[in-house]
Amino acid sequence: MKKNYEKTVLEFTEMMELLLESGLSIRDALEAFVIINSNSDTSSLGKMLLEYIHKGASFAQAVECLDDIFPQIYRGMVKVGDAVGSVERIFPRLSNYLRDRKKLRDKISGALAYPVLVLIVAFLGTLGLIFFVMPKMELIFSGFGGDAGNSIRRNVRTIELGLIIPASFAVFLPGVLGILRKMEASYSDINSFIDRLLLKLPLIGGFVTSWESFNFTFAMEVLTASGISVEDAILEAAELVSNKLYRQSLFRVRERVLNGGSPARSFLENDIFPPCLGHWIAVGERAGKTEQVFAQIRSYFQDELDRRTSKFILLIEPALIALVGILILGLVAGILLPLFSVYGTIL
Repeated sequence: MKKNYEKTVLEFTEMMELLLESGLSIRDALEAFVIINSNSDTSSLGKMLLEYIHKGASFAQAVECLDDIFPQIYRGMVKVGDAVGSVERIFPRLSNYLRDRKKLRDKISGALAYPVLVLIVAFLGTLGLIFFVMPKMELIFSGFGGDAGNSIRRNVRTIELGLIIPASFAVFLPGVLGILRKMEASYSDINSFIDRLLLKLPLIGGFVTSWESFNFTFAMEVLTASGISVEDAILEAAELVSNKLYRQSLFRVRERVLNGGSPARSFLENDIFPPCLGHWIAVGERAGKTEQVFAQIRSYFQDELDRRTSKFILLIEPALIALVGILILGLVAGILLPLFSVYGTIL
């Protein structure tokens, strides 16, 4: 179940939404969920939650205990719903959020499937040439005399370094970043630097900003609709943001609001946030509907993520194809140049 936790959580949330709409309590809805899905792997999720609840935990506490299955924003929103006494109202919003996130991930993975497959095939083919074909060619060319054999050997070493270093970087970097994230308390400064860097990188920075803004405004939409003040909602929503620099900027905005500052101006004067965020809040302030405007802002950033994803897909496909072309060009050069050397020796 952990391998497919996103699908499991989405199915759980959608079914719980339907059960709660029928008037069942959280406990009764969980029991019904387990019975309905008795022959499915998803029933184990309901069983684990019920086990915690039977031990005296609230639903929010039970969800928090399963932090390896439920994402951070999910746990945070359930916690907020529990605090305001309306967990049932959180499920429809969580269902929409999870569906939108799944649609975004499926869009990216679907677009990258073919280019990545081509890159993997090219990489494996290159390894086959390096370790099986090129050594035999080196022996053949060495028989002609001259520097052809040595030239092939040098080219092979160059190609090996050109493959091993990027491949090692691509394989180990995500693992290292994952470890650093898990041990955030021990590597706080490094994580802060990574978060700052992510927001500054071309293309990636804009996507991360839009993603964090989408999560933040989604949380603000739910919190303010539950009657929580804007300044308190910012505090709660900031805890659901994964980027530390973005979160710290939200804390500074809240401090200014508590000191009598305008929320719109506080957002506009901080360059971490997209200007449109402050402009939309300013519209809400003028209309006297600051709480309601977060629904429109969340919808805007959802569309912005779709646009950035489409742009990323348009760029990544030709970039991967160009990478494959460079790889093939390197192989051709590594073989043809020694051939010319042999031809000159024969002449």
